[in-house]
Amino acid sequence: MALNQRSPRPSGGSHRSGHGSRRGKGGAPPPQSPPTSPTSPIQHLAQHLGGYTPQRQPTRLPSAGSSKSPAPVAVSTGDPCVVCLVKRCRDSRYVTCGLTCAEKLCTTGGANPNLCDYCHRSPKIAAQNQCSDTCKAAAKLACLMCKSRPKHRRYHLCGKSCKEIAIRQTPLILEVPKGHVTYEMVENKFTTSWKFPNTRIPIIQRIYKIIENKLFLQPYDKYKKAVGNEVFRYHGTTRKCTLGATGNTNLCTNTTCPLCSILKTSFKTSLANPSGAFGAGVYSSSASNKAYSYTGAGAGAMLLTKVVLGNIRKVTGWNEVMSCPPGFNSVVFERQNDCLNETIVYSDDAIRPVFLIMFQ
Repeated sequence: MALNQRSPRPSGGSHRSGHGSRRGKGGAPPPQSPPTSPTSPIQHLAQHLGGYTPQRQPTRLPSAGSSKSPAPVAVSTGDPCVVCLVKRCRDSRYVTCGLTCAEKLCTTGGANPNLCDYCHRSPKIAAQNQCSDTCKAAAKLACLMCKSRPKHRRYHLCGKSCKEIAIRQTPLILEVPKGHVTYEMVENKFTTSWKFPNTRIPIIQRIYKIIENKLFLQPYDKYKKAVGNEVFRYHGTTRKCTLGATGNTNLCTNTTCPLCSILKTSFKTSLANPSGAFGAGVYSSSASNKAYSYTGAGAGAMLLTKVVLGNIRKVTGWNEVMSCPPGFNSVVFERQNDCLNETIVYSDDAIRPVFLIMFQ
């Protein structure tokens, strides 16, 4: 994970994961709901699926700077479905007639690509994807699957229908449009996590939300509940395909591609190198610059991951431990005042990818 720093590391490919790696979250008024505590950054960013069915009553379009989801652009139930153009929309909250057309909308878009990609009713403004400021504001907070309804609160999808459509296609990566609140959040986090001085911060070209099914996520959720202490960490890796390039969201079939292997099976400590700096574990970093050094100068990819650290054993030098010490769940080396942070976990269930960041 070093930036041309000396360190005892074996040969390999990615940011030392198990996939070709280097080193190895009765009349009386009803009672008022108690106030909720502020959402932590990890809770705010880590919501990886829909999961909720939105309330049926519409909400007002938020004012500038608001983080609340806007209401869908008003659609009459007499308007035709924007996909089949024959049947009528099921109600004013949708632009499609049913689930079949809703799935087509999610995968191929509306019938007319020249229309606004949010309301699908009016022509796009020149050089933009929406027809008006109203739709542009709504698209900023739109579901990443259908792109025509507001995402549900902190989640990235709008509700049960889009979640089910997404799950059927897992492992799936959904491109996050530039200007979307999720894009801005991931981009800002990457920039503020760049800790190495006097180095240029690379420009992010594309960001994708990673969608996985329950079998992929349940072991992690169970481990998180038992161990606790969830954080975000960066993991740099290489690829042997063009996944993440403009228009390509299809994982390759090359079993030696580090990136696609991680997205298919997550990280595998069984494939990690036991002679790594801290043994056979999955390595990540709180410093985006550290993980970037394993992307092949940006030719590879970076994963923003969720990691469960539990009880941390802090070390001060290379090879101080070569496996997870008894009574601990992770190892952290705060190298150069954390500018080259090393975070190592030794359980497959302790880490999952959440966002894919591309630079080329």
